[in-house]
Amino acid sequence: MKSVVESLRDLGLTEYEAKVYTALVKIRSGSASDIHLVSGIPRSAVYGALTKLKERGIIEMQSAKPMRYRANPPETALEKLRNNFIAESEDALRLLEEIHQTQKMEAREETIWTINGVKNVSDKIIKMIRGAQKDIIFAASYPSFHEIAKTYRVFENIKGEIINKIKEDVTVRVTGSRSEGLDNIAKEIPGARIRVFPADKSTASGGIVIVDGKEVLIAIMSEDVNGNMPDLVAIWTAGVGAVSIFKHFVETEWDASVSV
Repeated sequence: MKSVVESLRDLGLTEYEAKVYTALVKIRSGSASDIHLVSGIPRSAVYGALTKLKERGIIEMQSAKPMRYRANPPETALEKLRNNFIAESEDALRLLEEIHQTQKMEAREETIWTINGVKNVSDKIIKMIRGAQKDIIFAASYPSFHEIAKTYRVFENIKGEIINKIKEDVTVRVTGSRSEGLDNIAKEIPGARIRVFPADKSTASGGIVIVDGKEVLIAIMSEDVNGNMPDLVAIWTAGVGAVSIFKHFVETEWDASVSV
């Protein structure tokens, strides 16, 4: 079983403080010399421990020569120690949470992920769309996601997710360089704002998705020299710097485009 001193240490007292308080409980009241003899700690350490215990509010000083001290009743003292311990724990938790969130944001700022394969890229785009609260922008030097869906049926799921977000009043904008492909997107996704820009003025290469100005995915179709179906590779980041750069490009492209 734990000793009294060990239990008091678990409530935040130092070993000397715990021994001094325990000694005072035994003798009810006494001088520093009395406490030194009962507690067994160095006399020079007794005064420091008494000062700390008084600050904690669990002992009292009696004006006398020599100065005398007495312990508050254990129930009262332990209630005060317990409340102080809880308050200190809550402060520590708050401060640690602030550090954790700061580190989390810094880590997020630096993270750039590479995503390989059509299914993985599709799943990531769907996750981004589902998390959108205000604005989704698709930009491409060709209507890539629409064309990919012709070959890879998994991309058909993205269309349904976009329609759901439009119903939730999320703004969806799409730009591309071929009006015939964008016409099809406009028919299949009513409510999306569609614009077309001249191909020779495009700043985008491949497909770009930006959600709420907080995360960006850049998808590029890889050509297969053996004539097989092309695959898809993407990079994703929520880094503020990278997102702001791509958002600037995409917004500039949107402003230079015309409605379909």
